[in-house]
Amino acid sequence: MKEKIKVIIMLFITIEVLVSFFATVNAHSIDLDPNSVINFPIMITKGQGTITVEDIQTEYTLYYQAVEISNTDYDQMLQTKNTGEQELENIKDEANTLSEECENLKTIFDEAAKTYIEKLDGNVTGTELEEAETAYETAKTNYLNKVDEYNSKADEYNTKAEEFNAKIKELTPGYIEENWIETEDGSFSVDISQFSGNKAFAMWVKLVTSDGTIIYDQGTYMISGTKVESIEVEGISLDRTILTLQEGSSYTLTAVITPADATNKSITWTSDNENVATVSNGRVVAKSSGTATITATTSDGMHTATCKVTVVARDNNNMENDNTVATIKLPNAGMNIFIVVGILAMIVISIISYKIYASYKDVK
Repeated sequence: MKEKIKVIIMLFITIEVLVSFFATVNAHSIDLDPNSVINFPIMITKGQGTITVEDIQTEYTLYYQAVEISNTDYDQMLQTKNTGEQELENIKDEANTLSEECENLKTIFDEAAKTYIEKLDGNVTGTELEEAETAYETAKTNYLNKVDEYNSKADEYNTKAEEFNAKIKELTPGYIEENWIETEDGSFSVDISQFSGNKAFAMWVKLVTSDGTIIYDQGTYMISGTKVESIEVEGISLDRTILTLQEGSSYTLTAVITPADATNKSITWTSDNENVATVSNGRVVAKSSGTATITATTSDGMHTATCKVTVVARDNNNMENDNTVATIKLPNAGMNIFIVVGILAMIVISIISYKIYASYKDVK
């Protein structure tokens, strides 16, 4: 009987009774990549990264896709993760304290068990053996109770971790089947020219083995975009709003976009009557007598400016109307002035000659 009790005590001492528990807060950590063959990069630089696959997995095809996470969802994910990590850290600290207490009680229990076995081996009986047995049972009870506390705390940790995982998983966008992109070497990229500032993405990976087995995994990244913010057009104006041209003549309208540093300054030119006047890149060509409205429209279609063009028939001299040179012959003002000055000079000379002649007669 003593030998049987001794064996039971020794067997109990060697049994591991503490439960390990350190789960992680990570979306899809339970459902995805059960054998952890897919490895994501620590970070993505300039929208590029590389996925690696463990050597144990051979003969496979790898696909990826990046799914944008809304700012609202990402903020909630981040808050959930931070809250979860803090709560789990507190539970972990409590569990570490319990673990130390378990170790101390295990030492006491081991010593009590050793003493009890020695008493049994020494054929000690009576009160001394009863006291050794009582000390052993008390140490065992204290130790097991503390182990139960520790294991309860471990269960609490894992339950909390699963709750936080579930919350993050709900906020993580899923993949879109038709959007998979194959990658031969595991490299992937996100087009960072399509957005500016920081944007969160769920990076999904699909690994298809040669036997048709599909393994999914997912990681979350914050990526910095490089898109240059465009400056919108606010208005457009033309240097002429009314224009008169002779048939066959032309004039190039000048358009001014505001603000001057608008990103897209392209303009579409149209004429509502191309039989009268056509326009190309602002150059208006008069075709035949009549009126036409030339319209300049900004690339966004939000702003326009117009010029009313009147085309008149050619004059008898077939002079092309330049709009900067007068078409009416101006008087020869320079010649007329020359004649007037000459006449006045002759009158003055005559008067002076007459006075000299009169004075000469008086002297005589």
